[in-house]
Amino acid sequence: MKKLLFLTILIIGTISAAAQPAGRAERRAGQQGIVMTERGVDDPQAHAILNDVRRHLQSFNSMKIEFTLTQENRQDGTRESEKGTILMKGEKYVLNFMGLNSISDGKNVWNFNKDANEVHITEHNPNDMETMNPLALIHNYERNFRAKLIREDIDNDIPVMIVDLNPLTNRAFHKIRVVSDKARHTIVFTEIHNKNGTIFTFRVDRMQTNVSAPDREFTFDAARHPGVEVVDLR
Repeated sequence: MKKLLFLTILIIGTISAAAQPAGRAERRAGQQGIVMTERGVDDPQAHAILNDVRRHLQSFNSMKIEFTLTQENRQDGTRESEKGTILMKGEKYVLNFMGLNSISDGKNVWNFNKDANEVHITEHNPNDMETMNPLALIHNYERNFRAKLIREDIDNDIPVMIVDLNPLTNRAFHKIRVVSDKARHTIVFTEIHNKNGTIFTFRVDRMQTNVSAPDREFTFDAARHPGVEVVDLR
C-alpha cells in the first residue's frame, strides 16, 4: 500500500504542480541573462526551458493525460511498468492507476479501491504532496534545485531538451531529469534517479488539453458503489 500511495502522489505531483501559479524565486543580473537563485548563479538556458514549459501548462483550463510509469532498478535488473490516466482541472483531479481511483475536488481526496470496495477520505494538502513527492517541482524548482541544461536530443523522432535538477538539500534522490518537447514546450518524460539505484520514469503517452471537465467529475458518489466501506481519515 505504501508503494501504491507513493506512486499515486508521484503522478499527481508531476503534472498538477506544473499547472499551479509560479512561485518565482529568481532574478536576472545585468545583461548577461545570468539567473540568480536563492543559492547563487544558475544555468539561464535551463531556466528558460523550464519556464517555457511552466507557462505552456498554465495556459490550459484542463488536461487529460495517458501515461506510463516505470520503476527500474539497474542494480538487480528489475523493471516494471504500469499505465494510467489522469484528468486535471486546477487542483482538482481524477486519477486511475494500478486499480486505484483517486479523486479530489481540491479540498478532499477519495482513494477508492474497486477490488476491496473501500474508499479512504483525506484532506487535500498540497504541502504534504510537495513534501512526499520530489517531482512537485515546476512551480518552485528555483528554491529547491540547481538546474542545468544537459543537451538537445531526439526522442521518438521528436527534438527534445534535457534538463537535470539537482537538489540543494539532502534527498533520497540525487537528480531529476526533465525531458521536454523543444517546439511544443510540453513534458515528454521525467525521471527520478534515487540514490539506491532505482529510477522512476513518468512518460506522457498522450495529452489532451481544455477537455470537458465538469465539477461533478471530481467528487466520489458513494451511492454508485453499493456496500462500499467508507474510511474517513479527515
